[in-house]
Amino acid sequence: MGLILALSVFCGAQTVAPAHKGPGDVVSIVAVVWLVAELLRMSAANRWRPLRSLPKPRWGVAEVALIAVAVLVGGVIGPHLLAGDGNSALASWEFGAAVTVIVAVCLLAAKASYRRRASRMWQK
Repeated sequence: MGLILALSVFCGAQTVAPAHKGPGDVVSIVAVVWLVAELLRMSAANRWRPLRSLPKPRWGVAEVALIAVAVLVGGVIGPHLLAGDGNSALASWEFGAAVTVIVAVCLLAAKASYRRRASRMWQK
């Protein structure tokens, strides 16, 4: 959950237009530090073995579609299309918040769908 939220905040921070520096830089730095801390926490929980040693999930169509939407919004639409220098500071921050919420909702929904499907598999 923490990794999803950290990644969502990072995507939202990248949407803040480069013309509106200052607080946007601080949010970007906090998001990167939070993301690295979550990755370190995951590694510690995995007893410092490589993360690739975690079980490989089998994603369903719904999970793949939700993850694809999150990647599209957070990696392409947000930082490349919405982060324009012509945007006002308020609009830029609103776009950043919207991207953060969209990415978080998509990734949390994908996780919930996967867990629901996995729990049904264990019941059979």
